[in-house]
Amino acid sequence: MLPEYTVRETTRAKHVRFRVSISDGLVVVIPKGFDRRRIPGLLEEKREWVGRAMKQIEAHRADLPPPEQQPMSIELPAIGQSWQLEWREIPGETVSVAAIAPSRLRLSGSIDDSDAWRAALRGWLMAQGREHLIPWAERMAHVAGVRIERVSVRCQKTRWGSYSPRNRVSLNAQLLFLPERLVRYVILHELCHAKHTDHSPAFWNLLRMHEPDADCLRAELRTIWRHVPSWLQQGR
Repeated sequence: MLPEYTVRETTRAKHVRFRVSISDGLVVVIPKGFDRRRIPGLLEEKREWVGRAMKQIEAHRADLPPPEQQPMSIELPAIGQSWQLEWREIPGETVSVAAIAPSRLRLSGSIDDSDAWRAALRGWLMAQGREHLIPWAERMAHVAGVRIERVSVRCQKTRWGSYSPRNRVSLNAQLLFLPERLVRYVILHELCHAKHTDHSPAFWNLLRMHEPDADCLRAELRTIWRHVPSWLQQGR
């Protein structure tokens, strides 16, 4: 029996790819217009690889800590910040986040609604990302001699960053939870796509020229999901 999977169709894909992640399980990425009836046969060919990958994911899930309830602190190593959280229940009010002192946040409103306070913290994180990640990427683009039209910040589930052929870079706000060296690597990765839109040998050579430790950092990035707090992964 084949494992459960979801199909993601994208115009960017040139070939069928298989992805396995904690959040999405097994995902089959197909090019636009691909005949979906061929997927079971392709999965059968990859049965051993898929089986190993799914076992690894289940092992990682078992290691996840229990969901956090109302975190009392937030650490953002990428920018060297540490925030203490204060919670104030105001029934019926929308949950809001406000800085009440240096390195101190207050969440007030209907804080018994976990979806509401998680959404409020995600909004706050997005604002921090725009404040810090956008100028960071712009500075690095200037140093690397790369022209970019726009840098945006999102809160993606599976990507740390992406590059658009229109010279636009998108970065994940969750990068703030990572060490500075990995954030720099992700930004460089996306900037190098301005000169090589694929992952050809020329792309990797360019990336290694800017970051000699690129291969090690790339490997480290594959398991760095542990740095993202569970409250951000819940309710998504």
